[in-house]
Amino acid sequence: MLPFGSTRGDCMIAMAVDGNPLIQKKDTKLHHSAQVHFGSIFLGHIPATVKVHENMGQIHGYKGCIRELQVNNKELFIIDEALSGKNIENCNVPICNYHPCQNGGTCISDTENWHCECPQLYSGKLCQFTTCGNNPCRNGATCFPKSNRDAVCLCPYGRSGLLCTDAINITQPSFSGIDSFGYTSFLAYSRIPDISFYYEFHLKFQLANNNSALQDNLIFFTGQKGQGLNGDDFLAVGLRHGCLVYTYNLGSGTASLYSDPLNLTLGVHVVHLGRSFQNGWMKVDDQKNKSITSPGRLVGLNVFSQFYVGGYNEYTPELLPNGSEFQNGFQGCIFDVQVRTRKNSNFRFLGDPEGHPNAGRSVGQCEISPCNLIKCRNGGVCIDSGSTVYCDCPTGWKGAFCTETVSVCDPEHEPPHQCSQGATCVQLPEGYTCHCPLGRTGVHCEQAFSISDPSFRSNESSWMSFAPFHIRQKMYIQLQFQPVSTDGILFYTAQYLNSQSGDFLCLSLANGTVQLRYNLGDQTIILQSLQKVHTRSFWHVIKAGRVGNEGYLELDGINITKKATAGMRALDTSTDFYIGGVSSLSLVNPLATENEPIGFDGCVREILINSRELKLTETGAKSGSNVGDCDGTPCGYKVCKNRGKCVAQGSNFSCKCSPHWIGKRCEESIYCRNNMCLHQSHCIPVQPASYICICPLGWVGRYCENETSFLTAEFVGNSYIKYIDPNYKKRDLQFTTVSLNFSTTATEGLILWMGKAEHEENDFLAIGFHNQTLKVVVNLGERISVPLINSSALLCYKQWHHVKVVQNQTFIKVYFDGDLIIFEDIDPTKSYIALNYGGVSYLGGFEFGRGVKMVTQGLFNQDFIGKIKDVVFFQDPPKIELIKSEGYNVHNGDKQG
Repeated sequence: MLPFGSTRGDCMIAMAVDGNPLIQKKDTKLHHSAQVHFGSIFLGHIPATVKVHENMGQIHGYKGCIRELQVNNKELFIIDEALSGKNIENCNVPICNYHPCQNGGTCISDTENWHCECPQLYSGKLCQFTTCGNNPCRNGATCFPKSNRDAVCLCPYGRSGLLCTDAINITQPSFSGIDSFGYTSFLAYSRIPDISFYYEFHLKFQLANNNSALQDNLIFFTGQKGQGLNGDDFLAVGLRHGCLVYTYNLGSGTASLYSDPLNLTLGVHVVHLGRSFQNGWMKVDDQKNKSITSPGRLVGLNVFSQFYVGGYNEYTPELLPNGSEFQNGFQGCIFDVQVRTRKNSNFRFLGDPEGHPNAGRSVGQCEISPCNLIKCRNGGVCIDSGSTVYCDCPTGWKGAFCTETVSVCDPEHEPPHQCSQGATCVQLPEGYTCHCPLGRTGVHCEQAFSISDPSFRSNESSWMSFAPFHIRQKMYIQLQFQPVSTDGILFYTAQYLNSQSGDFLCLSLANGTVQLRYNLGDQTIILQSLQKVHTRSFWHVIKAGRVGNEGYLELDGINITKKATAGMRALDTSTDFYIGGVSSLSLVNPLATENEPIGFDGCVREILINSRELKLTETGAKSGSNVGDCDGTPCGYKVCKNRGKCVAQGSNFSCKCSPHWIGKRCEESIYCRNNMCLHQSHCIPVQPASYICICPLGWVGRYCENETSFLTAEFVGNSYIKYIDPNYKKRDLQFTTVSLNFSTTATEGLILWMGKAEHEENDFLAIGFHNQTLKVVVNLGERISVPLINSSALLCYKQWHHVKVVQNQTFIKVYFDGDLIIFEDIDPTKSYIALNYGGVSYLGGFEFGRGVKMVTQGLFNQDFIGKIKDVVFFQDPPKIELIKSEGYNVHNGDKQG
């Protein structure tokens, strides 16, 4: 902005970053300014031999990657055009750092490759395509959901018809460009060998009779996008604004040839093009031959992709080389494509074998429309895209041939139904009804409300579901309910959610009695309560369950049992846990209920499964429909804790707390309100009028104020250490060794649990004692092994004992005070031979709220009381530094006594 020789002008600098607004600064100059010539451009740093302006200040070298450098709109090829440089490496920024995946896809990469893991109902390299939930298409066709129920089948090469079931013979391929669903019509041929230094192509094409066929349309392409020091190598031919475009890049810059505008009076156009090293040429119809030389020093075309004709497999510009992107596929016919890679050799057709593509989509036979075989009804219009064909239906009609009327619940219906978002529209003989999701009510599910004690209505689809957990070997369920009617499903889970469900377990009402029914794969076992339930205003308590195939059922304290028999012993389930009914009662196994399956009518206020309580609220459940609240208030059975009383206040509530408790839900002890516990310790109220601090590992004292260290850990009955093995992924899990020293003052306790302890299917190795006798339990797979006990391994009060357990596949050795006391093969069939313990081990017990008896399913009953030291896993040379683990309430046990 300083005119040469002028005494006045504006000096200006400007900068824009990542598409943000331009930042600029101006300085008006009144004196004469000389014309300036810049010297060399340096990237990354400035050599020490180069003198810089004193105002530059201190210069630091850049660490990172640079690409796509342009100066005055001219691209400089960083490697090829550089005059010199030093210490430059190939830049390999992982593709996933650019977050390429769409629609919630997850990018997965390694040093060489990457891909997007797509969520359900999405596909494509970038998860950019919507796919069908149920695919009716045949022969590997691509399914696109035209609506919730109708699909369009995009046919592969050689197939046509609504479902791509018809075989067609293609001699002159017809292409249709990018369809309305975003997919391209294309053929893919094998990579052409020996194309690096010389090639010639002959081809003919015939344009479709529409303007879009001339705008930006690909004819053929091969190549790939460059990475790091590797440039964009590609060859592409297409149409742009009525001209033929021939472009190629040998890795050091793009060369492009444009023909004169095509003579559209010609029915068939003929193209001859080629390249020898850097020199390319092209002749179209009767136009003059045109030639060009590619920039840079590279002379070879290095391509690894297939040879695409008519379009790309997926049009994703960010994955294509710069300069090769044509926004649409070809529209019309391409035929007689021939190539030769030596000057004096014969031309041959594409493909291996010759003339045969590897793949294709929506490619038909030239001038033959599949609509000739399709008759759309009720004003529907047949749409063809190469070999793909479907009916575009007018308002009010749907289906493959537009023969079905649009129902009031279909998204195509005009006017649309009024069910709120998340609600399910259900058509009735007269109109429709809305099935409301959890936490919504009203005619159209337009009102929000809270669920504290859910109520179910058997005359509607009323149910809740919860994410399942493992109940394969054992299951205990406790449930409180208040019935309105004498029949209905209280609880249901199965192997598959259909009438042929496989294994199942169901708790239901049948003519006023409670029934527990389960099938483990061989027979249906039925337990029925001795008494009947009372309807209205009476809360009943059910306790039921099974161990293997032995079951029990207790209603209001009256118990019946079913003794174990020969047969299956494991319950294989994969469905959600359903309460009050199932999403569709036709999906219930008919053997699961005595009468026709119906939903429960009444209220439920507590459910515990294997000591885990289900949160019966709109946020605690996974899903549900048409569930109300038992009393219509936010006051539920356990809203207020510690015997507090709930008082409803419109849509809110307050808790009237019992003495010594405060908080919105009476969850906080008054003694812990202003506690002085430090370092993330837990405050535990104690009577009378006091509290204690449960200290994290490494801290002791009344308020956990003193830091401590030890080699021997002392456990006091509500203590635990959780150790994470840093070398777990390197372990050979078929061979495990663990040893430790311990002393105790108790007769029961869990010393070590080597395993994640999340559910009953987790592998584990456990050491403890029962009745003052050492007890070892090992589970390598689906079956819990019989506890290994030797009555001679008696524990002495406060005496140190050494225990060592060795697992060699299914062979277990147990050493006690140096003596081999157990040597047993726990599974001679060798079904499972590795201890997949997840790298997690517990010493002394588990986290607060996870009692030993509950977590171990009764294998051990109490936390450990005593001392542990010298813990060694896998014969590692160093002993475990227990103080560096996670834990609570563990004391220094180094001192004697």
